[in-house]
Amino acid sequence: MVVGMNDGRETSSYDAGNRRHVGRRRKAASVERRRGREAVRWLMDDPRGRRFVWALLARAGLFRSSMATTPEFTAFNEGRRDMGLALLADVMRLCPETYARMQAESISRQPASNGDKDGGRDDADG
Repeated sequence: MVVGMNDGRETSSYDAGNRRHVGRRRKAASVERRRGREAVRWLMDDPRGRRFVWALLARAGLFRSSMATTPEFTAFNEGRRDMGLALLADVMRLCPETYARMQAESISRQPASNGDKDGGRDDADG
């Protein structure tokens, strides 16, 4: 899913029957894919990039259900989730070792919560 950026250059007409045109397009696409892969690795090599990617994955709804009150909202949520899954697939394909690090960093940023109703005591009779 790694997406390249359009550099804004105007292109002349493309002829799919012209081998040079096809070769140039293929080479340009290859360069863009490589740049996209490098960008994912660059992001994931830095704590700030991992924090950003984790936030994107969370906003995409990867960690919750897509179900909503209407089929349209559910479809919308699934579309957003699909983008997150594509990003996650890139991370797992290009630098899987950084996913666990990103997850651990996210957990360490969460405030400590005391889920115990008894104030953390070991005895149950309060």
